[in-house]
Parts: sequence; structure tokens; C-alpha cells
Amino acid sequence: MKLILIGAPGSGKGTQAKYLTEKYHIPQISTGDLLRAAVAAQTPLGRQAKAIMDAGQLVPNDIVIGMIRERIIRPDADQGFILDGFPRNIAQAEALDQILDKLGRPIDAVLQFDVDAEMLMQRMIGRLTCISCGALFNLFTQPPAIDDKCDECGGTLHSRSDDNEETIERRLHIFESLTQPLSDYYKQKGILHIVEAHGDVTEVTKRVKSALRGLRPKRTPVKPMLAAVASPKKNAKPAVTHTRVTAPEPKIRPRKKIKTLSGNTTVKKLEIKKELPEVISKKTIKAAARKKAEALKAAAEAELSDVALDEQLKALEAELKQTKAQLKAVSDAEKALIKADKEKDAALKKALKAETARLKKGKKAPAS
Repeated sequence: MKLILIGAPGSGKGTQAKYLTEKYHIPQISTGDLLRAAVAAQTPLGRQAKAIMDAGQLVPNDIVIGMIRERIIRPDADQGFILDGFPRNIAQAEALDQILDKLGRPIDAVLQFDVDAEMLMQRMIGRLTCISCGALFNLFTQPPAIDDKCDECGGTLHSRSDDNEETIERRLHIFESLTQPLSDYYKQKGILHIVEAHGDVTEVTKRVKSALRGLRPKRTPVKPMLAAVASPKKNAKPAVTHTRVTAPEPKIRPRKKIKTLSGNTTVKKLEIKKELPEVISKKTIKAAARKKAEALKAAAEAELSDVALDEQLKALEAELKQTKAQLKAVSDAEKALIKADKEKDAALKKALKAETARLKKGKKAPAS
């Protein structure tokens, strides 16, 4: 199975790619991973890419496409592959089609993960990754059992430095302007499948299964190279081949024997029962629609209730913060008064001591 996953950052491509690799036993191919591996291995394309990246420039299409070609012809990708993050634009898509057409291995399906911007922001801001095993969690939708600890290996979880609101908005804008036209490109080819990526991981996985149900891998024959035709010798007579043509013998169909019925013979009529499919009445449809509307209304009310609770919680937090500030101010004033009282007491004691000493000295002095 040869698949392409496209979608905005945070739409769940990586999570579903992991499921698909296990289901079809095919590798997940990411341009970022390919670039890092090529640079580390110091391949010819890796050295070119490193020189360009060190200069602060974007790696051109021809180098990226060359890395993709080298990867998909490896033995582990013979049964298929999953392209994650490639192609990013129409030029890369057309170049990929040319490579796969030559190999006789066209793309089977393109899955586009659609999710609204607000959900994307929540997923990316709350995203946590395990440093040790790479497992993904989310503070809002899939929190770990223990804060900052991976449920699978116990490793430390961290959030990416670029998972902030400003960076995310910029990345989404780039996706819409450059990558979104790929949707129209693959839609014209008839291989685009839209996957609603809202909800939890299990629900999205069910939609991916539904999109790929009944899909069979495509393979087109590779065009062989034509052998060179030898030029005929001069004055050589053309070879003549004789072929005997025999006419096919006509097929004679045997006549069906017709049984005659005697006068006393009775023929039983065959009763054929036709099972008609159950017809859904308008009443049933209206009831289902009413039930769905009520469920949507309840969900909206619950959401509004949650929003109201959030606002009340924020107001209480602000009030608590203000109260704490007031208590601190009162405490500081009380401390200042105590300190002033202590200083006043010390000054009085000092004055009293001085006065006492003066009086004692006056009594001791002789009368004149």
C-alpha cells in the first residue's frame, strides 16, 4: 500500500501513520528524518543538504526528491510506504508522480486530515513528547497518568519549543498557502480521501479504516526497453513464413429433450417469496433527525455550561488573587506598625533610663 498523508500540523498524521505502519508492515517516510539521516551518514545528497542548511537556506526540491527516490527503492518499501510531510507543493507532487510512474508503483490513496483551527491550537499547545521512546501525549485530550512521566517507559515528557500560539499560527498560514492546493491536485486524480480528524484517536482510526476499506494496491507494468532492430543485409531476400490456417469446427448444441405430460399429471406452481428490504418511513427519519438535533443541543448546552464554569472559575481565581494581595498589604502594614511600636518602646525606655540617671545624679550633688 502506497499512501500519502497530508494535513495541517497537529492534525494527527503522525499518530495515524504509526497505526498504518503496523497494519500494512510498511515504513513511514518523513523528509525531516531523511535529511537528518543523510547528513549524519554523510551521503552525497546529505553533504549537499548540510552545506545549504549551514548557509541558512531551504533545501531545494531536487535534493529532497532525490532522497525520497533513494528511500522508496529500498527492499523494505517494496510492499509500499507512507509519505508523511511530502509532497508539500504541486512541483514536488508532480516530480513524485514521475518517479513512481517509472517504477510502476503509483500512489494508492491520499488521506487528508481535516480539523478546525481551534482544535489544532489545543492539540499543539498541549502536546507532550517522551524524550526516551517518542510516545505522544496531550494535556487536554490524552494526559499522562503521572505529570511529566511517560506511561509506556517512564521517561521524561517535554513540550516542543515551537508549540506556542504565534509559531503555530504562522505554520498554519504556511500550510494553507502552500500545501492546501495539493488537495485539489489529488482530487482530480480521484485518489483523495477526506478524513475528519476531530475526536479521540480511536474515532479517527475508525475513519481511516473506512476510507481504506476495499482498497487494493496498484501496480502498473514497467515499460521494457525495446531491443535494437538489426538492419537487413543488402540484396537479401526477405524470409517468408507459411502459416496454416484452420477453420474452427462449428459447435453443435444438443437439442433439449421436451418431456410431454400425460393428462393425469398435475403441475405444482412454485411459490417464490420475494424479500423486500425494510423501508425507512418518513416518521423514522424525522425521529432520528429530532434525536440528533436534541443530542447536538445538549452538547452545545454542555459546552456553554463548561464555558460559563470556566468564566466563573477565572473570576474566582482573580478574586482570590486580589484577596491575597489585600491580605499581604494588611500583613505588611501590621508588621510596619509592630516595628514602629517596638522602635517607640525602645525610644521610651532609652529616654526613661536617661531621665532616671539624671535624677540620681541630681540627688547626689551637694546643696550650694
